[in-house]
Amino acid sequence: MRAKTNKQKRYTSFITVLSLASFLTFSAPSILPAQETPATLTDEQYHQQMEELFRQGMEKRDAGNIYSAIEDFQSILSTQPKLHRARLEMAVAYYQIYKFDEAVKEAELVLNDPETPPNVRVSILAFLAQVKQDSERLSQGQSTWKFPFEFGYVYDTNVNVGPDNTVNVEDEKASDSGMIFSVGADHTYQTGKRYNWGTNPTNLLWQSGANIYHKGYINEDNYDLSVLSLRTGPTLVTTGSWRSNLTLQEDLILWGGEKYAIFSYLLPSYTWHFGDSGFESTADAVISRRDYSKEGYRERDSVYLAPRLSVGYTFYNGKLAALTGIQYINENARNDAYSQDAICFFLTGSWKIVEHNTLYAGYIQTESRYDAAPVPGLTDWDRPRDEINRQYKLGYVHTFKDFGWLTDWDFTAEVIHTSADSNLPAYDYSRSETFITLSRRF
Repeated sequence: MRAKTNKQKRYTSFITVLSLASFLTFSAPSILPAQETPATLTDEQYHQQMEELFRQGMEKRDAGNIYSAIEDFQSILSTQPKLHRARLEMAVAYYQIYKFDEAVKEAELVLNDPETPPNVRVSILAFLAQVKQDSERLSQGQSTWKFPFEFGYVYDTNVNVGPDNTVNVEDEKASDSGMIFSVGADHTYQTGKRYNWGTNPTNLLWQSGANIYHKGYINEDNYDLSVLSLRTGPTLVTTGSWRSNLTLQEDLILWGGEKYAIFSYLLPSYTWHFGDSGFESTADAVISRRDYSKEGYRERDSVYLAPRLSVGYTFYNGKLAALTGIQYINENARNDAYSQDAICFFLTGSWKIVEHNTLYAGYIQTESRYDAAPVPGLTDWDRPRDEINRQYKLGYVHTFKDFGWLTDWDFTAEVIHTSADSNLPAYDYSRSETFITLSRRF
């Protein structure tokens, strides 16, 4: 779900300061120039027309249609050049699309007017200082580092299920407890590159990261799982209507203490926000080359393609959120017994029950059909697999506040149940995992 970024919040705060710190309204006679009202309109009709145009400009700007909003403000100022309220809001609009020189020019016109009240001058000076700071920061580029960290407990009723839902059919189902640990580093570089595409001013970021994940069991250590991930790629972010990114990722996977596989990914994504309606839609995909190293698994080497379309909705002031979508999966493996076509449907939701406490749930169903039998001519192995995988998830997150060293840590309790129903009995399985973790981003 989309949340306001720090920069969007800063835009909102300046809009509020520049609008409310002044009595510069259309009805204030002190700012109306001595011009003739068009003969075809009464004074009241003319003021109503200007007020409506101003309102449209504000709505367009809030919806991310910045250029159209500027045109509305310019239309007002063409007949009312001393209508400082419209000029200040236009300055904020220029600031939002990174046209800092224009923002300064418009704000200084109001600042230099001797009729501008002192309290408004204070707000304009604060705005100009912010514009200067952001202009310098973006022109030089800026790096931001985050360090996610997580540790906790896991109980698994079927440790035999490995990476990518791989089942070792030669081993029997076993349960065990264990510990999980994850540490990473995320880097965002604001390049300072800005583009004006259509009605959407766009900022170019470059995001990279590394992460180490380990799940180790107490007794069944031959099923321990470790993943080392590296990723990098560009991100385009607009002031409100869409965002897009392209990520390159490399995963080194260890299973049972042995090198299991290397998965290489190309991950494109595009998200569109529907104004302030709470709706957003995402089109993304997984394009992966999967190279298996573990003995007995090399015939699974494959090219994996999985485009996906999802729709999300946030409502009740962000307290409730839902996400649903569909994904098509095509995997072409070295051995056709592992080549598949699949359709995946998913539905998730979250509920902020009280401040700093959230419940969430999810359901994923994947129907897969494979191209060839695992062992032609052998009973119970002589048909291509045709199976349904269902996963249910239920979780709770509490963020500690004013709680000593635990302040800003997240406590998470989560249960995941997975079952696979196959026409080949050897591939049937069920699994329940319980996680209790603490995590934080430093």
